[in-house]
Amino acid sequence: MSPVTAAALALDPGASAEPAADAPARARDAEEAVLIERCLAGEVEAFRPLVQRYQRVAFAVALRMLGSPADAEDVAQQAFVDAFGALDRFRGEGRAHAFSSWLLRIAVNRSKDVLKSKKRTEEPLDGEVRGGEAAFAHDPRTPEANVASGERRRVLEQALLDVPPKYREVLVLKDVEELPYEEIRVILRLPITTLKIRVIRARAMLRKAVEQHGGER
Repeated sequence: MSPVTAAALALDPGASAEPAADAPARARDAEEAVLIERCLAGEVEAFRPLVQRYQRVAFAVALRMLGSPADAEDVAQQAFVDAFGALDRFRGEGRAHAFSSWLLRIAVNRSKDVLKSKKRTEEPLDGEVRGGEAAFAHDPRTPEANVASGERRRVLEQALLDVPPKYREVLVLKDVEELPYEEIRVILRLPITTLKIRVIRARAMLRKAVEQHGGER
């Protein structure tokens, strides 16, 4: 694998992926195809825009899967390293969101590898999580709402970690990242019918876990 510069893979917490309409999305996908071709031609720095565009979502998905900012940072970083090293095997074939779906598949699989390797009892998030990266981030208008929102987010974070990984992953992608089922199908390589069933079951599991953690229905 060609060496990837630290600058090209540095995670910038301020960057975020913008939702796009159909025409801008097609333009984005075409731009990403060009960037990938440039990377394959040896222009390492062409990978930087892809990192900047998708680092937030890669980190956020890993964080919700693992519950640890440090582990999530490692997984997101490694997902980009893996993606860069396998660019010659990437086949977008004109599909919408081809690169982001492929990257998130890597991030999800890396997260599950961490869960398997540690074989640990998962615990709630500790330490500070950047506001823009928290899956349940909210911008309340009053200090009282801020306290209530913070407590609700804490309960949700704890409860989400009680949901088994195969249900947690689809819940994160559908309800947190709000991805369409077609994109989730590509990421998880599961039939849409299976995904819909898992979402229903995952939501029920989350509601039960929230109740057990003292939250509201």
